[in-house]
Amino acid sequence: MKLSILTLMLMLFAVSIVSAQKEDKKKAASGAITGPVEGVVYSLPETGIRVHVKATRERFVHGPFSQYAQKMLGIDNVPQADADRWNMDEMQLEVFSEPDPDQVHKALGKAAQMVSLTESGILAGINTDMNIDKSILQTSSFLLKNLDQQSKFTDLSIWSYYSPADSTKKFKMVSKNQEQKAAEAAETIFNLRNSRFALLTNADDEPLPDGKSFEIMTEELGRMEDNYLALFIGKSDKQSYEFSFDFVPGQKSVKGEVFFRFSEDRGVLPKTDLSGRPIVIDVVKSEGLSTKQGALSASDNPFAGKSGLYYRMPGMAEIRIMDGSNQLATSRTAIAQFGTTAPIPEDILDGNFKLEFFPNTGAVKSITEK
Repeated sequence: MKLSILTLMLMLFAVSIVSAQKEDKKKAASGAITGPVEGVVYSLPETGIRVHVKATRERFVHGPFSQYAQKMLGIDNVPQADADRWNMDEMQLEVFSEPDPDQVHKALGKAAQMVSLTESGILAGINTDMNIDKSILQTSSFLLKNLDQQSKFTDLSIWSYYSPADSTKKFKMVSKNQEQKAAEAAETIFNLRNSRFALLTNADDEPLPDGKSFEIMTEELGRMEDNYLALFIGKSDKQSYEFSFDFVPGQKSVKGEVFFRFSEDRGVLPKTDLSGRPIVIDVVKSEGLSTKQGALSASDNPFAGKSGLYYRMPGMAEIRIMDGSNQLATSRTAIAQFGTTAPIPEDILDGNFKLEFFPNTGAVKSITEK
């Protein structure tokens, strides 16, 4: 039975495809193929710096009778306008990790079957079962709570209206003006002071109430006086706020980078708001450690890196947060991108060892034989 030329050509083509596939698999196993091959893409981490700022906003509201404070109470220099006063109370530093766009690799061959990654694609382990912690999203907001809320004053006049009698003995409701209300409030302040003084000194020489009642009476008189006095000198309240800022340095030291801005009148501001003075960050790399790591990380193995697996030896850095010449916070910490990247030894990627890494820095945590 003779085969047609077309059938013979199809059989030869099929044999050539199978042979080519087998040859590609052999080349992939030996690392001879330089084109794209199947594998698992992962990243090494880079370190970011997160600064938490606690600030207090003191909101002052001037009193409605502030213009009469000196005339009726003898109190000078009473503020005549509302004002805000901000203060930075506390600052804390912490680090976080995220995938480094300059350190994206592909695990090949058997190694690709053994990698464990974090949810962001950072290498966390090889040939091991790991519980990967989920990341927590940090947010920063400049929509301050109750920013426009201010203290309200209650009209404490004993009578908001009064009815003076005229010559015909008829009464007419007449509203008090602002100065009349201020005069009544000032008189009430002096009366309250006299009442408290008489109570404390027992001026009437009468039996005093029991201890608890006496304490309540004196506190209530003091509270009433403070409420009336606030109508002249104003009052203030305080609220606390928290802010968070992130900064990811490159591979070199950073000095004088504007992190955020601060104003005594407007508080904590983003770095784009030029109405505040700059708060800057310095991240100074330890060059000696990085140089030593680079000298020892080179490998003489011609197959080093064949599996596509790498790890990091993080560098060290000193972090400073500065407000002009004032140092607000300082710390020393490991920074992944300040260190050196090296291939994982191929000898420990045969499935007999398990490796764990610190996801924040990419450094080797442990190597154990299974």
